[in-house]
Amino acid sequence: MSRSCLASAITFALISQCAPTTPALSGGTTVGEGLLIDTSSGPIQGFVNLTAPNVRQFLGVPFAEPPIGDLRFERPQKKEPNGTVEAFALPNSCMQQFNSNSSTIFTEYETGFLISGGNSEDCLYLSIWAPDVENIRFQQRPLPVLLYVPGGGFTSGGEASLFKVPDKWVQRTQGHIVVIMNYRVNVFGFPNAKGLTDQNAGFLDQRLAVEWVQENIAAFGGDPGRIALWGQSAGAGSVTAYPYAYPDDPIVTALIAESGGPTIIHNQDYTQKLDCVRAVPAQTLENALSYYGGNGTTPALGFMPSVDNQTGFANWTERALEGKIAKTPLIIGSNTNEGAGFVTFTEDGPGAATLFNETESIIACPVAVEVKNRNMAGITTYRYQYAGNFSNISPLPWFGAYHSSELPMVFGTHYEYRGPSTQFEWDVSYAMQALWLSFVEDPSRGPARLALDGVAGNPNNASYFAWPEFKQGSSNMLLLAEDGVLMQLVTSARIDDYCPSL
Repeated sequence: MSRSCLASAITFALISQCAPTTPALSGGTTVGEGLLIDTSSGPIQGFVNLTAPNVRQFLGVPFAEPPIGDLRFERPQKKEPNGTVEAFALPNSCMQQFNSNSSTIFTEYETGFLISGGNSEDCLYLSIWAPDVENIRFQQRPLPVLLYVPGGGFTSGGEASLFKVPDKWVQRTQGHIVVIMNYRVNVFGFPNAKGLTDQNAGFLDQRLAVEWVQENIAAFGGDPGRIALWGQSAGAGSVTAYPYAYPDDPIVTALIAESGGPTIIHNQDYTQKLDCVRAVPAQTLENALSYYGGNGTTPALGFMPSVDNQTGFANWTERALEGKIAKTPLIIGSNTNEGAGFVTFTEDGPGAATLFNETESIIACPVAVEVKNRNMAGITTYRYQYAGNFSNISPLPWFGAYHSSELPMVFGTHYEYRGPSTQFEWDVSYAMQALWLSFVEDPSRGPARLALDGVAGNPNNASYFAWPEFKQGSSNMLLLAEDGVLMQLVTSARIDDYCPSL
């Protein structure tokens, strides 16, 4: 290996811990109606278990050929059938980059947000949670579909994450389907390399997953005409970048972005040479990249999405004003204390000023910029801010509504960790789930829910809440779970007045 190639290999990197593959859930069975589904990837055998007895689970369904060998760093290839897939366990995550010197609230307290199980270069799988067949028949029409893009800073993340398993949500509603995808991250997904036709392979993985769901979800009881692309953090950045990449053929009919916008995508990396490392073991690359970054070596190497003018762009505002964006309705928002998820962990926290500055600069202001872009382009947008502060999710006082803390509320997993949930916590969870789901059911109508307890600032009556579109300068940002109030409509000045780019 040449010196330049060796240097490149050393700069790449990762791994999280190579733990064993996540096991099939206990009590699983492969007997029953609707558990063997024919798809473009071949027959998929699913299961049902006792924790969600009315939910068919298909965990680890391949949507692409393994991106290994000559397919490393390349555009994903559609999966060809190769026998029955036993979809009984969440798949390995894509190769994870780790920071050996980092200590955050996620490593110290909130490990349920991290991936469990192993990681592998063979990782392009998705998982599906669908109601039982009889309950779908009762609905008398195909079900709306939420297709989730996990976060992880484009360097890590995946579907095998305990706080983000939707089986209990689907069990409760029997009215929707949830699909969660993996996509390549760090150097494997965003290689930024000379000689490659496609620089953002991870974004292309996401698109192929969308296409797979459109082609196959009807066989699971889903409606291919009602798919919402939904993501958080880097997943939200991906979701908001998506309509710019596919302005004429978005496939999806709704978008949901929690704590992210396209401007969080900012690669300042140097272009690399990767041809010589195609044969280097994936774990070697990931280990080298992780230790390189963790030791603070310069120049910094990020392997983030880059400007390719296909899936990533230099000027999102300009494209919005030129109409080069799909007119797909969007729910988008941020949390009041995002910064707590990005600072180095200490018991007492870094102080309110630091937390606010981190919240604004990393997440809240990029969200505000994208909202403004969409407003200028005349595209339907619903904006929120989440303020929930619950002790079983935020055990230390300074955590508050930190980055990712709303996810257990939407997935309905909040009560499973660190003690029972309060009644108000349940109310917030049900409200968010209802709004998200009603949006997917009919994006043209917009999010709505019964609000028997009333809503502060509700422009409608006390028994029904229709979330109004957000317009610049108006007081129609939905504030969730602040000071014991379930929902209220407020001005966005509490965020926007502190954003220098607005």
